[in-house]
Amino acid sequence: MVFMFSGCDSGIENNNINNTSDIIETDDIDVVDDIDNINNINNTNNITIIPANQNKTEAQALAQLFPGASFEVATSASGDYYIVRDAQSAVIGYGVANANWGFDSEVRTLTGISAAGETLGLETITQRESWWYYVPLSFFTQFKGLPMENVTLLPGYDKNCSPGCTSVYSAIGVDAISGATYTSDAMIKNVMDGFLHWDEVISAQ
Repeated sequence: MVFMFSGCDSGIENNNINNTSDIIETDDIDVVDDIDNINNINNTNNITIIPANQNKTEAQALAQLFPGASFEVATSASGDYYIVRDAQSAVIGYGVANANWGFDSEVRTLTGISAAGETLGLETITQRESWWYYVPLSFFTQFKGLPMENVTLLPGYDKNCSPGCTSVYSAIGVDAISGATYTSDAMIKNVMDGFLHWDEVISAQ
């Protein structure tokens, strides 16, 4: 299955769809989740930016991490993942979606990793955490530009490490969120699970 995208849609009525520099910032999670109102985006520079800490579809997350690229779903022993390609069909990266239980809901995120082995970012897919307002955008920016060679992979790590999965944070090299430990732990486990899945895929090539 192959998907093509040149940006990501939103529920915002956009009367300037052909403007090459029209980038829409939005904080309204209910609006951006409704992607049916814009059916004809004709320019690759016209995208809707959804903050990393807001819910979005996996396609929207991939569009933000890999602008103008196409992606296809592949499967390995650990499950489905995304192969991302440029206009010449060269592989430019991978996307891995993972979910772990937070404080009072499942938290699902998607991690993007370039073909060069550097993280491109972490995007929220779904969550209904009551403590989510404690999660700042600065937590997500930590996951951009991490060389995978600097990450210590922890296969078989303790999935019941919450609260306080200190060894996982240290292995990746990022900080936890004060005031939202279980939520933060769910996301750090998602990232480690994604890194392990990526390593499985790369090792099999």
